[in-house]
Amino acid sequence: MDYSKMSDFEINKAVGESTGEALNTEETLNLVIRNSTGRRFDPCNSWADAGPIIEKFGIGLMPFKKSPAKAWPLSVGLLSNAGVEHENPLRAAMIVYLMMHDKGEE
Repeated sequence: MDYSKMSDFEINKAVGESTGEALNTEETLNLVIRNSTGRRFDPCNSWADAGPIIEKFGIGLMPFKKSPAKAWPLSVGLLSNAGVEHENPLRAAMIVYLMMHDKGEE
């Protein structure tokens, strides 16, 4: 799947459904609702939502000042081609998470 073509909402929804964090979604408002708390779940833009996923699933993250950030599964190392580059480091990390999930690496 080409995650680069997905919107932040679509990535948030896929991550939320995969992790069990998404209770429901409101596509018109581009909201993914976090279970039990009723709070918006936005791992593409919130360290509070992305941080636990990055830590739990061993995702490396390297922001750069003048080029896109890179995220990668720590199990393969920084020099691997398994990384994802994007201007938004949290979005890159969530794409890596979804790629790992697709391959059953969780």
